[in-house]
Amino acid sequence: MNPSRLTPELAQHLANSYPHNHDYRISGSKLRPSFQLWRRWRKLRKHYRYSSGPNRRPSMDSLLDLSSCKGFFVLDAAQRLCAKRVLGIDVHELDLEASRAAAAQLGLGRAHFEKLHLDELVERGQQPFETALLVNSYPYLYFGSRRDPHHYGDHGRIFELIAQLIAPGGRLIFSNRAELERCPAHIQELARERGLAGNYDERRLRDAATQHFRIETHGSLGRIPLWVLERR
Repeated sequence: MNPSRLTPELAQHLANSYPHNHDYRISGSKLRPSFQLWRRWRKLRKHYRYSSGPNRRPSMDSLLDLSSCKGFFVLDAAQRLCAKRVLGIDVHELDLEASRAAAAQLGLGRAHFEKLHLDELVERGQQPFETALLVNSYPYLYFGSRRDPHHYGDHGRIFELIAQLIAPGGRLIFSNRAELERCPAHIQELARERGLAGNYDERRLRDAATQHFRIETHGSLGRIPLWVLERR
């Protein structure tokens, strides 16, 4: 259930907490991204699958954020693009609580946030989405994290699950570290602990992804590769 209001504590969490490239504020009925977030949003939104809305303004059928963090991309899709179905999943309770409070504050009943893993969402028989985001979180799906040890350790399994959540012809916007040595030190430590350090590189990611997607490269988001994967 959504909180009734955005408390000062939750507003502060949205505006100034780790990771800071997801910081934003709510001013009246508007989302105000930080400069870091705005730069990321500007690049990512170019690759959304749009349809023509009223007065030829861009709109969107549906968006799934597979690691929604503080919820900005989900809220933006529900508000600016009037998306019919919008869902963000994550495992961090405080991020989810703050995201739900932000949705309630903005009156965005279409924006939903849930604590779910990939396989749990697939098991629901969820109707596929037109556009999905997976940004800066693939290593956590593969290796887990100190916050949530759940992990898959299998590139093929991860992309198989994601593919079931995206409609044919839909797209996954994917920006993640594709080489282990580029991942944070704590992820490299987990990789060694779990015996997975030798199985994480760009070739393996691409080989698994191409079983279900066509891959286009679009430079980088910051210094992290940006790919657009179209569902076969």
